[in-house]
Amino acid sequence: MNILIVDDEKILWEDMHDALERVTGGGNTYNYAYDYYSAMELVNKHPYDVAFLDVQMPGKNGIALAESIKKIRPSVNIVMVTAYDNYALDALKLYVSGYLLKPVMDKDVANALEHLRNPVSGSEKLLEIQCFGNFEVFADNKPLPFKRKKEKELLAYLVCLKGASASRAEICVNIFDDEDDEEKCNAYFKTIYSALKADLYRFGFENVLIHANNAYSVDVRRIKCDYYDYLKGVAESDRTFRGKFLDQYLWSEKYLYDLENY
Repeated sequence: MNILIVDDEKILWEDMHDALERVTGGGNTYNYAYDYYSAMELVNKHPYDVAFLDVQMPGKNGIALAESIKKIRPSVNIVMVTAYDNYALDALKLYVSGYLLKPVMDKDVANALEHLRNPVSGSEKLLEIQCFGNFEVFADNKPLPFKRKKEKELLAYLVCLKGASASRAEICVNIFDDEDDEEKCNAYFKTIYSALKADLYRFGFENVLIHANNAYSVDVRRIKCDYYDYLKGVAESDRTFRGKFLDQYLWSEKYLYDLENY
């Protein structure tokens, strides 16, 4: 699991880390933060499965941090950690996965992990994407219908970035090149992105998209893609590329050139 631990006391980072290692058997990836701002900097950069947040910290408290994390990454499981129980109601209103009282006991950590609201990495279904030939999107081997064609193209563009982010302006230039009015283009982009987000949510893949501070990307851990497999040299993937890549999109030509010379 990818785990974020936020507490203003370093010794409590270590205690939580040790408890998690004992309970899960290890193999987790950890990041640590000491306040709201250092935590949000990490959340903007990295996806997490679980975030353990101290309630009382200097400046903005853990409740405010939980609210901000939920806006950016709604699939993160949040577990509040505190020496007091008077914040429990506020935490429950945010639909957190757990509420632990200090000192934290191993059995309580284990119980929180057993009752996470959202699936963690490797346990949820993946969005299946085909890039070779025409761009297609599947779930359980069934094609997903999108309400707007541009939604699908926007997703294709973000998939090609392989987890890197693009600004709204960059996306507009590449996939809305017939729209010269910047204001109209930005408005159109917002409409298309919102529609894509809504459709993915409807299909159960709301955690695929990542958006923070005018940076748009996809979480590649939530995607199974022939293009990604080919670049990683996955067995049999070399048979899937036949000189065609996102045939319906003109901007894909640069990626096809790179593939032909890979």
